[in-house]
Amino acid sequence: MRAPPLLIAIAILGTVAEAVPLVVLVAQRRRPRGARAWVAVWVGFLLLVDLVAIALTATRRPNLWLATVLTPVSVGLALWTLSWWQVSDVWRLTFRIAIVPLLLVWALLTIAVEDTSSFSSAAEPMVKLVTLAAAVFTLLSGSLARRGDLLRQDWFWISAGMVLYFGVGATLGPVSQLLAHRASQFLQFVVGVWALAASAAFLLIAKGLTCSPTR
Repeated sequence: MRAPPLLIAIAILGTVAEAVPLVVLVAQRRRPRGARAWVAVWVGFLLLVDLVAIALTATRRPNLWLATVLTPVSVGLALWTLSWWQVSDVWRLTFRIAIVPLLLVWALLTIAVEDTSSFSSAAEPMVKLVTLAAAVFTLLSGSLARRGDLLRQDWFWISAGMVLYFGVGATLGPVSQLLAHRASQFLQFVVGVWALAASAAFLLIAKGLTCSPTR
C-alpha cells in the first residue's frame, strides 16, 4: 500500500529536521569536541540509516531489518554522549559501563523473542526506555547541580531532545506491531505522529548546539 502524500511529507520533514543539528555544527566552522562531537556522530548515524531506509522504500524493498542495526548503535552512542554531561565521575563511568550489559540484554531478547522482519515488541522498547531514563536523569541532575541560566546550556536542550526522541520511540515498536495487521490507517497516523515528535526532538538538539559548549 502506497503511503498517503501527507505521511510522505511528514517523513521528508523528519529527515530534514534530523539534518538540522549537523547543519548548525557545520555553520559554526569549528570542530566539535567532547559531548558535542558525539552528538554529531549519533545524529549523523541516524540520518544515514534513515536515508538508507528511504532508498529501500523507494525501490520497494523491506527496511524493518534496519532497526536491528539502528537500535544498539543509537542507544550506545546516546548513552556515551550523555555520560559527558554527568555531574560526577562515578555517574560518568556508570553510564559508560552500562552500555555493555544493556546491549547484551538487547541481543539476547532479539535472538530469543524477536522477529526481525516485523516491529520490535521487547528488545527495542527495553533499551529505549533505559536510554530515556538516562536522558531524564541527566536533565534533572544537571538542572539541580548546575547554576546559571539553564536555557543557555547545550546539555539542557540536547538532553530534552533525547527525552522526547526516546520517549516516543519506545512506544513505536509495540504499537506498530499491534496495529500492523488490524488498522493500517491508524498505524500510518501513529508513524506520522512519531515523525513529528522526532522532528521536534532534533530541533531541540539543534537549539542546544547553538549554545556555548558546557565545560
